[in-house]
Amino acid sequence: MKPSCISLITDFGLSDEYVGVMKGVIASINPHTTVIDITHHIAPQNIIQAAYTLWFSYAYFPQNTVHVVVVDPGVGSTRKIVALKTEKAYFLAPDNGVLSLILNEHPCTAVYVDRSEFFLKTVSGTFHGRDIFAPVAAHLSKTRNLYQFGSTIPSTQVVTLSNPLPYIENDTLFGQVVMTDHFGNIISNISEKDLDRIGLANGLNESACIHIKDKRIAGIVGHYGQCKKGELLAILGSKGFLEISINCGNASQEIAVEIGCQICITKNNDLTK
Repeated sequence: MKPSCISLITDFGLSDEYVGVMKGVIASINPHTTVIDITHHIAPQNIIQAAYTLWFSYAYFPQNTVHVVVVDPGVGSTRKIVALKTEKAYFLAPDNGVLSLILNEHPCTAVYVDRSEFFLKTVSGTFHGRDIFAPVAAHLSKTRNLYQFGSTIPSTQVVTLSNPLPYIENDTLFGQVVMTDHFGNIISNISEKDLDRIGLANGLNESACIHIKDKRIAGIVGHYGQCKKGELLAILGSKGFLEISINCGNASQEIAVEIGCQICITKNNDLTK
């Protein structure tokens, strides 16, 4: 059997049995696959955070990994379950927009997962992670045949999120907060390419002015050591996106942002409130 890998992203946390039970189901069907936890600490029902977590993670996994995302506020309802295949990977998730960024970036083959013979015999109305996602992922990791799990659909039929991509208006770059991490870093959807669009080459430009809520930050630094301890800063983080941080502090507590909070960037210090 070819080596296989399954990744897991959920909002289940680790204090209950949910994640362990999913892994038990997978091991019962394909004990030869490697299961890797990306995170189980997505904020409950936070589809945007899950979408970006997947996007920031999937490229670092082996070819043909099955990426499973179970952040599913519509569990038990009429919402669909969808599986995608790209040139390098498979994706399995509720059809609620969590795969939007994958769809935006890659040509995909898509199916609705509706072949119940691949589910557990009894399907709960509240735990599809155990009863549908885990067994389907395990079978998919064995066969790599997407088409056996359901009806093929156009990828354009898969639900996508409505949150806007960064845009430029009157020489100002507008983006938004998509998540905060364990350290309190505020992570935006503004990439280095977006910064280049307003002349901030390589993202390292002292003339940048970043505005988030009532805070202004002058310049984008290359590393934390360029700022004093406790100082608010902007930096291109390891994900390749602009982050708002505090050197040895917690920016999300200091600024108290929510997902979707707007971030504005200009090439000078003339941005007005």
